[in-house]
Amino acid sequence: MSKKINAYDIAKVAHVSPSTVSRVLNHKNNVNLITAQKVEEVIKKLEFKRNKDKNTAKIILLNIPDLSNTFYADIIEGIKAAANANQYHLLIDQTDLGNTDIQHFMNLVRRLQISGLITFKQLSLSILNRLSSIIKVVQCNEFNPASDLPYVTINDYSAAKDATIQLLRTGKRNIGLINGPKSFRYAYERERGFKDALKEYNISTTKEWLISLPAIKYEIALPIVSQLLSAQPHPDAFFCVSDTLGAAVINAAQKYRLRVPADIAVIGFDNTMISQIITPPLTTVNQPRFQIGYSSVELFKNFDHKNRHLQLETEFIVRNSI
Repeated sequence: MSKKINAYDIAKVAHVSPSTVSRVLNHKNNVNLITAQKVEEVIKKLEFKRNKDKNTAKIILLNIPDLSNTFYADIIEGIKAAANANQYHLLIDQTDLGNTDIQHFMNLVRRLQISGLITFKQLSLSILNRLSSIIKVVQCNEFNPASDLPYVTINDYSAAKDATIQLLRTGKRNIGLINGPKSFRYAYERERGFKDALKEYNISTTKEWLISLPAIKYEIALPIVSQLLSAQPHPDAFFCVSDTLGAAVINAAQKYRLRVPADIAVIGFDNTMISQIITPPLTTVNQPRFQIGYSSVELFKNFDHKNRHLQLETEFIVRNSI
């Protein structure tokens, strides 16, 4: 076939999730037999090629800021699917490359004979330059715009701006922002999009309602949102940069007997499982997380190709919280 087939294509034809394809490709036992057979039939039909040469396996190191963050799960599934298809081995590392002895990390990379590094956090130009002098580096989701190293990401600014406008179109005017750590590029860009949407509607920003948390943690967000809602006046809507934070807003609102969305409208981000199981289900912005992960390995494999910077599309998912 003229088009190179990947696991994302297989998922669409088989009408299953990309993570299911990943499990089949990785020979996991927790896939329903009928589903696995259907996926295998599509693999055969599309002439998907598995790399059979075990001796060509190389090691890719994933540097992840926070393994407890559920956002990374589907990205890792995408990476695993692409790695399995190309006979790469994966190692996961949680070293804070911004605050550690980078020479020690580089020595580790050499000692383990790492072939490539996929980073999930924006790194300084000096650190990226040092790392890329000894190893192929691909930036996943977060990236440094001053570097020409490959990256795959979304447009955080536009996605946040569009989501905030959706809140404004419901008639809400007192809107709060629950953000993550400002050390992440996504947090800065989503706040910028949020503020620009308010400007377009000639709405001033209430400084006390712009919350930046040290981590995307439910247990951190819940008491802070509760404090906001206990005051008068309080926001009548929230844009949250994570579904986890959106769930905290919904539960805090219910604690004060505020109806969602009549009294408090909420939009989350990422379209993780929590957005579907919370009551009411959370309106959110879907990131193609599996595709982001898969594409990061493709960028590593085709490191010297011209198309080194990928920006994937997001999708606004309307549920019952606005």
